[in-house]
Amino acid sequence: MRFLSLALLVFSLSFSAFSQSKKSFKYFNSAREEMRNNNYQKALDDLDKAIADSPDFIEAILFKADLYKEMGQGDKALPLYEQALQNNAPFYVNLFYGEALFNEGEYSKSIEYLKRYAQNPQASQKYMSQANELIENCEFALTATQQPKAYNPQNLGQKVNSKAMEYFPSISADGNTLVFTHRDPNGNPSDEDFWFTTRDSVGADWVKAGPLKGSLNTTLNEGAQSITASGNVIFFAACDRPQGQGSCDIYASFLTKEGFWSKPVNLGPNVNTGMWESQPSISSDGKTIYFVRGRNSYDKNIEIMYSTLENGRWSEAQKIPGKVNTKGQETSPYIHFDNQSLYFSSNGHPGMGDLDFFVSRRQEDGTWGEPQNLGYPINTSGQEFSLIVSPDGKTGFFSSDNIAGGFGLLDLYSFELPEESQAVEIAYIKGKVTNKKTGELVDAEIEFSDLDKNKVVLLENSGRDGRYFSVLPGNGDYGLSVQKKGFLFYSKNFSLKTESQERAFELNVELLPIEIGDKVKLENIFFGFDSYEIDEKSFSELATVEHFMKENPTVKISVEGHTDNEGSASHNKTLSENRAKAVYNYLVNKGIDASRLSYKGFGDSEPVATNDTEEGRALNRRTEIKITGI
Repeated sequence: MRFLSLALLVFSLSFSAFSQSKKSFKYFNSAREEMRNNNYQKALDDLDKAIADSPDFIEAILFKADLYKEMGQGDKALPLYEQALQNNAPFYVNLFYGEALFNEGEYSKSIEYLKRYAQNPQASQKYMSQANELIENCEFALTATQQPKAYNPQNLGQKVNSKAMEYFPSISADGNTLVFTHRDPNGNPSDEDFWFTTRDSVGADWVKAGPLKGSLNTTLNEGAQSITASGNVIFFAACDRPQGQGSCDIYASFLTKEGFWSKPVNLGPNVNTGMWESQPSISSDGKTIYFVRGRNSYDKNIEIMYSTLENGRWSEAQKIPGKVNTKGQETSPYIHFDNQSLYFSSNGHPGMGDLDFFVSRRQEDGTWGEPQNLGYPINTSGQEFSLIVSPDGKTGFFSSDNIAGGFGLLDLYSFELPEESQAVEIAYIKGKVTNKKTGELVDAEIEFSDLDKNKVVLLENSGRDGRYFSVLPGNGDYGLSVQKKGFLFYSKNFSLKTESQERAFELNVELLPIEIGDKVKLENIFFGFDSYEIDEKSFSELATVEHFMKENPTVKISVEGHTDNEGSASHNKTLSENRAKAVYNYLVNKGIDASRLSYKGFGDSEPVATNDTEEGRALNRRTEIKITGI
C-alpha cells in the first residue's frame, strides 16, 4: 500500500530547501533529474552529498527514504524517517514512517506512528482513512503472528528449478503435469517461455523440466498461463503482439495429436481490450476463464474478471461478483478444479503487507464470499503471488525468492494448506462413447447430476472423436446420463464420497441405436423402502427420460417396475406397478403424450441377480424403460 508516490513527494512538498546551502540544493536538484532518468543509484549518491552538506535537509532525507522503497530496500528507509522526525519534520511524516514500518513487518511500532498522524487535527481526511486501513492491517497481522499456521514449504528441486526464474505454475487434473513460466534474466530479460515437468504419479519425483514443444514459445513475451484439466489446451498472456487488442492479451494454444502446441489464437475483443489483460485461470470444465485487468501491471486497482464460453464464443468479460475485488490490487487468480474455491493475491483485504494469499468460496447465488487470508507464516510482509492448488485440494504450489536454500532468483515450492483453506478433492472421469453395434465413435451429450442436491453440475459434449474428460468434486453422489438423438440413453450412478488413491475413473459408454424391444435401466430412480413415492434424488434422471422422449418424438415406451423377493408375490407386483405408474404420471405431467406411454409391474418375477444377497436384491429392485414403438 503506497500513500504518496515518489513524484508527488519530490515535486509537490513545500520545500524548506531555501534554508539549505546552494551546494546541497544543487545536489538535490541533480538527484531529481537522475530519478527522472531512472538512475536511482546516482540519485542516491547526489542525495548523500546534499545531506552531508546540510544534515537537517528534511526533503533530501525523505527523498532518499522513498528511493530506497522504490528500489525494494524498505529496511534502509526506516532510519531515514527516524532522522527526519528527529529534525522536526512535518507531522505527516508519521504517516510515511508508519507505512514503511508496516511494509517491513514492524506492526506494533507502525500502529504507534499511524495513530500519531491520525490524531493530528491537521490530518487529511483522505489520508486519515488510509491510515486507519493500515492500522486495521497491522492489528490483523499482529493477531495472525500470534496464531501461526503449520507451514513447511518444499522446494521442487533442481530438476524443476534453476538459477533462473520459475513462477506462475499450473497443473493438470491428474496432478502429474506441471507447467510454469521460465525466464532467464541473463539472456533476453523480456523473453518469458513456458516449461513443463511430469511425474508418473502423485508423490513421485518430477522429471527434468524443459520447454514446451511447438509454436507456443517465441522470442517474444509469454507470461502467466493456465493448462486445462485434460492438459490439451493452454490459456496464456502475451504482450505487444501484432494481432493484440492492447498491451497484453489472453491467448489459447492447443495440443496436437503429434504432441506439439499450436500457433496461439487471440480470445478476441470480448475478453481482450486496450487495457492490460493477464494471468488467466481456466475452470475445470473449460467454460469459464478468470483473469486480471488493469491499465498496466503496476496499476493500483487491478481487478479479477471472468468470461464464459457460450456457443463457441467467449462472452463479454465482467468483474467477478461478490467480495473479492477491492480498490487495491487483486492478482494471480486460480480457480480450483472443484469450481467452488478461488485463490488469489491481494493488497486490498486485511493482510500482512504487500500481496497476501486469499481464498474465496462460491456462494449459492453464484457470487464470491468474504475472502479468507491464508494466515502467517504463509503470508508475510513481503509479496506472495501465483498460488495454485493441486487436485487433492490441499497441496499448494507457488513461487518465491524469500525462502532460504533456493536454487535461483525465483523457485517453485509446494506446501500443505491449512485445513480451513483447502479445496474439495476432485476426481476425474474419462472415456469414449461408441455405437454399440458398429463401434463407431459418437458425439454425445454427457450430463452429471449431484443426486443429493438434485441438480445438474456438469454438462458437456464428448466431441467429434467421441472422447470426454470430466472433473467432479470428490464429495458427492452422482448420476451420469449420456444421450444422443436416435440412441437409447445411458444411465449410471456412482459415489465419490468413499473413493481414494488416484480418484481417476475410465468409463467407456456404448450407446444402442433405438430398436423395438430394447431396454435401459434407470439407474438413478429411487424410492423409499416399501414406497412408490419418487425420491427427490430421482428428478435429474426423470428429466433425462423426458428429454429423450422429446428428442425422439415418435418413440413409444413402457415403464417397467421390478422388486426383489422380500414380501409376498402379490404385494411385490402391486408395489412394482405403482412405482412404474409414478414414473408414467411424472412424464405425462411433463407434457409427454400418454398415447406414447404405458406401464407395467413385474414384482419379483424377472430377477437379474440372486436374491440371496443384499447386493443381488439391490440389482433386482429396478425401474426400466422398454422401447415399444419407433
